[in-house]
Formats: sequence, structure tokens, C-alpha cells
Amino acid sequence: MSFDLVALRDAVALETRVARVVVADLQGSGPREIGAAMLVWEYGQSGTIGGGALEFEAVERARDALNGGRDRIDRYPLGPALGQCCGGAVRLLTEIYDAKRLETLDAEVIARPVIGGAEMPLAVIRLLSRARSQGTGVAPQLVAGWMVEPVRRATRPLWIYGA
Repeated sequence: MSFDLVALRDAVALETRVARVVVADLQGSGPREIGAAMLVWEYGQSGTIGGGALEFEAVERARDALNGGRDRIDRYPLGPALGQCCGGAVRLLTEIYDAKRLETLDAEVIARPVIGGAEMPLAVIRLLSRARSQGTGVAPQLVAGWMVEPVRRATRPLWIYGA
């Protein structure tokens, strides 16, 4: 999965403030992979992180975060907390975006602190450097308290004519 900046910009243009919920970490089995994301606003949502009960809880917490105006990271042991059969544990990152915050997102790979300090750790610096110098892709991941995600780019234009 990758960071769909176009969809986020479109949603913010329509809704003013939008919560983006992303699977930041996964231990064991879960309904979706790391990087799966959804957008949530006051009266709607787009995308899916899967899991039924997990997604329901994530939407509720995303709307709470929208009302409180703060990002959050939550960990869910899927079986014990939500009664899901996956058996793993998922960490969800919920970030609140508005037009001002969107201005800060303009890169091939978006890396931002979610736990701890704002100084970029060496592990993230090395990951970003390797991606730039070698042209290798970066998988979505939580690294030393920073969420790192590649931005979704169209790989091939598609034009459809006719009916």
C-alpha cells in the first residue's frame, strides 16, 4: 500500500478536515497489511482497513480525534479486545489533515514522527537515503517511532474512449 495523496487532497477539499487511519504495525495475523488506510470525516468514510469490528472502532476513534483535533496511535489485540479471529495485534495511526497540514506533504516518501521526538532517527535517514540513491521502493512501516510511507503515483496513464 502507499499514501494516496490525491484522495486525501480531494477529501480535505470537500470536508475541510479529514482523519486518515493507517495500519502502522501488525504482529501476527490481521485483516489487512501494513499501509492499508482509510479516510474518515464527520459523516462519511472512504477506503478500508478491514476487520469489521476493528474498522468500526477505528472510525469511532477517528471521529473522536477529529473533534479533539489530535493525532493518535492505538494498539488493538484483535482477539481479546474485539473478538476477531485473526489473533494478531494491530497498531493504527490516526492523523488529522486540513489544508495547512497538506502543504507539508510533498515528497516521494512521507516520513513523520508519531511516537516520541521530532528529530529524525538514523534508521529513517538511512532508509530514505537508500530509497533516493538506489531508486528502491520503500514499504510502509513504523521505524523508530516514525511512520514511513511511499506516495502513490500513477505508473501508466490510462485513457478510455467510447461507450
